[in-house]
Amino acid sequence: MQHDLKLSHNIHKDAKRGTYYFRITYYDKTNTRQYITRKGFKQRKEAVKKCNEIMDEIEGIGQINQLPFDKLVEEYIDWYTARRKSSSLKALKTHANNHLLPFFKSMDVFNIDTKMIMKFQTQKLKEEHSADYLKKMHVFLVSILNHAMKYHDLGRNVASLVGNFEIETQKRLNYWTLEQFNQFYEVLPTIQQKLFFKLLFYSGARKGEIRALTWDDVNFNDDYIHINKTDYHGEVTAPKTKAAIRDIYLPTHMMDDLQKYLIWYKENNIYKENYVLFGTFFKAYSESTIDRWFTSTLKVLDDTLPDGEMFPRIVIHELRHSHASILVNHGASPMIIAQRLGHSSTEEVTSRYGHLYPSTQKEIIKYL
Repeated sequence: MQHDLKLSHNIHKDAKRGTYYFRITYYDKTNTRQYITRKGFKQRKEAVKKCNEIMDEIEGIGQINQLPFDKLVEEYIDWYTARRKSSSLKALKTHANNHLLPFFKSMDVFNIDTKMIMKFQTQKLKEEHSADYLKKMHVFLVSILNHAMKYHDLGRNVASLVGNFEIETQKRLNYWTLEQFNQFYEVLPTIQQKLFFKLLFYSGARKGEIRALTWDDVNFNDDYIHINKTDYHGEVTAPKTKAAIRDIYLPTHMMDDLQKYLIWYKENNIYKENYVLFGTFFKAYSESTIDRWFTSTLKVLDDTLPDGEMFPRIVIHELRHSHASILVNHGASPMIIAQRLGHSSTEEVTSRYGHLYPSTQKEIIKYL
């Protein structure tokens, strides 16, 4: 005897959002009433089409994946694209395509439980990704499931219940002393490379902010650079936060180097005020080019040392940490450091650079 689904549906308009949604009601094989709701359709005909597709599936097999994970991700990326920066979107797509979708595939979101999340986390931990990378992956998974709760009536977020990957990040940041940076600086082969890395070290700006820097951002009269944009993989956008838009004052020797570089630039390039300092016209040198400058110089330094020894390794972003360490050791307050680095609050400074303060603590007891 064929099971009577008692299938019915209703299509409604959401007056507040101006979109359409539908609700399908049917009875499963245990005679329990089930509901399927889909929201956010711009046109009624789109809602009708999707509603008919789902009812056809229900009638064909008596049950349906209410919300396939891959479809949810596709929908969430569309939603995210309209509301977030392109750099953040690229990170979301990377995590989704390389990790989330290969694991969860078209699994029904309503059937994903805490054990499944734990299994996913265990697999990713074995792949030896960095702690920060794993935590970002978890944030995206939580956000995707939150989207399902908001728009598809998912009852709970199992990723939130499980919690983030229980793995500690490296608490102490790597950085160079002024002496170490000067050793690095001396073997840089070109004026462009010297100025680029010196600006990173003495400004504390992010690599993308310096790559996006244009000549009209340099104030030679008042000795500062104005940060109002960043370059991420060739795409120039406004900074993520208001705090990141700032003026960074520079020491006299840094401004002198900028003046000399400007003379060299005009002799070797076509100059306009809105052209980038490091690149051609409006296009900055790629991140891979900057990375090659950095790694090749480290290898030159290695060759100057006895066999088996290596020059202390940091990544380019840690020139920013090096700048912060100098400020801390010269007694700068967390508020001043936060403003200079473009952080939204002093909490970011104390959490990231707090470990640099103990030496300062030892110094102040002299005055007690």
